[in-house]
Amino acid sequence: MTETAEANVAQPALQKPVTAKTLYRYLDRAFPASLSCRWDNDGAMCLSDPDREIRRVLVTLDITADAVDYAAKNAIDAIVSHHPLIFTPMRSINGCDAKSRIITKLMRSGISALSFHTRLDAVAGGVNDCLCEKLGIADARPFGPEGESLGRIAQIAPTSGRELAAMVKERLEADAVFVTCESKKIEKVVVVGGAGKDLIDAAIDAFADALITGEVSYNAALDAADSGLCLIMAGHFQTENPVLQELERQIRAFDPAIVVERFHSNLIKQI
Repeated sequence: MTETAEANVAQPALQKPVTAKTLYRYLDRAFPASLSCRWDNDGAMCLSDPDREIRRVLVTLDITADAVDYAAKNAIDAIVSHHPLIFTPMRSINGCDAKSRIITKLMRSGISALSFHTRLDAVAGGVNDCLCEKLGIADARPFGPEGESLGRIAQIAPTSGRELAAMVKERLEADAVFVTCESKKIEKVVVVGGAGKDLIDAAIDAFADALITGEVSYNAALDAADSGLCLIMAGHFQTENPVLQELERQIRAFDPAIVVERFHSNLIKQI
């Protein structure tokens, strides 16, 4: 083959590097904003440098000061979280409060922050499917008030509230689990990670025997127990943290060359 012929042979196109904005576009398709609750605020929280090449990603439940410090010290290009970095409106970023200091450090370090909240709760394979899988609950269906199917509902083998709570504690490796109606026979359960108060009435209306969640206020727990609904509360962090494995899987599926690390963001310890 002549040099001219060799030059005319089609060469494989070079793959464009993943940038902060292309990573967000991919995850935005995987976890559509149409699934988010109207009151929610998530998405591209901080695109410090939209065109920065993404080589290293940190996945975490919360974007805490410690998470950002770790990212800055370990050449992380983007942080992907479940809980939104910015949830309530901010009037200024002046370094006088913890949130503005976090955002300032992200911007100075060129690290982007992408958060996926209620859409990640609702999406197939998201927070609540990961929680059901961790608990060994099969054939769970989307569940929740009209227009907000954040939770899951399923039939399980008959057990007691106390036995179910013990299983949840073991599977989630929780320090403690709170339970009401511990002697109640449980066959139908609603599962929702995080704060499950808003699904109590729907669970009762669906004749569920138990609601497995992270946390519920004291008064809401009492009212639910008086209504005959067994509540099992295993901790906000503990019931949502299993989704980090799915976030990691999604990012690796987009580009296997990206190095993904998990960060343990729980600042609430039981002693």
